[in-house]
Amino acid sequence: MKKTIGILILIFGLYTIATAQQSFLNKSNSIDSFMSSIYKNGQFSGAVLVAENGQVIYSKGFGMADRKTNEPFTVSTPCYIGSLSKQFTAMGIMILKERKKLNYDEPIRKFFPELPICIQPMTIRMLLHHRSGLAIFDDYPDMNEKDVFNIILKQEVLHFPAGEKFEYCNAGYTLLGMLIEKISGSNLNDFLTKNVFQPVEMNDTYVNQAVSRNRKRAVGYYLFGDENNYDTFIGGAASVVSTVNDLYKWDKALYNPKIIKKKTLDEAFKVNTTIASDTMYGEKSYGFGWFVCKNKREIIVQHDGGFAGFRSYIERQLANKNSIIFISNLRHSLIGEIRAGLNNILENKPYSIPKISYANWIISQSKKLGMDSAIQVYKKVINSKDSSQYYFDEGEFNSLGYYLLRKNEILDAIKFFILNTEQNPTSANVFDSLAEAYMKAVNIELATVNYKKVLELDTNNKNAEEMIKKIQTKK
Repeated sequence: MKKTIGILILIFGLYTIATAQQSFLNKSNSIDSFMSSIYKNGQFSGAVLVAENGQVIYSKGFGMADRKTNEPFTVSTPCYIGSLSKQFTAMGIMILKERKKLNYDEPIRKFFPELPICIQPMTIRMLLHHRSGLAIFDDYPDMNEKDVFNIILKQEVLHFPAGEKFEYCNAGYTLLGMLIEKISGSNLNDFLTKNVFQPVEMNDTYVNQAVSRNRKRAVGYYLFGDENNYDTFIGGAASVVSTVNDLYKWDKALYNPKIIKKKTLDEAFKVNTTIASDTMYGEKSYGFGWFVCKNKREIIVQHDGGFAGFRSYIERQLANKNSIIFISNLRHSLIGEIRAGLNNILENKPYSIPKISYANWIISQSKKLGMDSAIQVYKKVINSKDSSQYYFDEGEFNSLGYYLLRKNEILDAIKFFILNTEQNPTSANVFDSLAEAYMKAVNIELATVNYKKVLELDTNNKNAEEMIKKIQTKK
């Protein structure tokens, strides 16, 4: 009898293992089909890693890390990870806190007394939680910590009283990176390499610095092929370069932390005041360098990142140890769609292939056909059965129109903006952009017509008012 029971237990165990393996294989195949479709549509280049119950079920690279040298993008390709950098900066602060070098509720001006007096109430904890009220800025090529610090030095009034509310702010995490440097006496890369990257065996991860800007990494691109590739040196906010393999090592290390105590780490993942609520994540708050989400009574911690031609995402589902990680050297806007598809596959739910951006598609076609012909082809496509594969986004059109202006392709930019006005005839913003393009083309008459259209749609638009006055003054 005992022998029979033992055989049955063995058979059941083998059946369970075989079933789990088949489930992993099915999900892996589905992920590959999903990501391959996105790649074939020209919407993704990079690497993806998905783990279920602490086991990797899928990892693969797509496309080229460098199109000039035809170097493939693999799971070991270093690439900018943008704002995923913040979780490493937060870890550096937690390490210093554990070593009694700082307290979260100390004012940041204790360490940087040259900061404006309006910053006096601001604490380290407020910076960690994005509740500082510091200046918001747009990044630009080769921007560095000093540039950010100078922006803060000129701030006479906070956006809101420190601690009052959440407002995502890169300046705060650049300042936290500078705080690590000031207290430790090391630059941020050296400190994080010694205290985080090396202990976790993240051998291909580093904080990019101007002195080592030629280190090998993926080249960033627009969806339509041009390079969108520049360096950033704003430290703790966005300057880390990593790989999906290294990010998975990081993910695993956080379940059994050795670089800090678990009690210290737990504070990074505390659910705080809700800052948003949505169907994907549930109730969202912000911990230390992570969005902390409570969904169906489970805690999910996640973050996305991006600048120039780089995009990144990491998600840790703490209860079941599921992980979703991807980094990309293509300027797509599909982080949410890719995450949703991968998560649905993990949950055995149906998934959808993301639609293709008309804006990027038209520019891609214009390189082969010219802008006039590309727009004509677009107008045929929107009336065909294939139109369901695409989407039209006003903001993307506007952004890429300015890209054309910056390249001094003024006539193409005007045609592109005109199409945006035809698709969004009630948007003051698109007519304002078209008017600006006409100004750059020195077509004052059509610029005036479009600025007047802006005022018809938005009577309080100060920019249009001022531009019309300037034009009239010059006549």
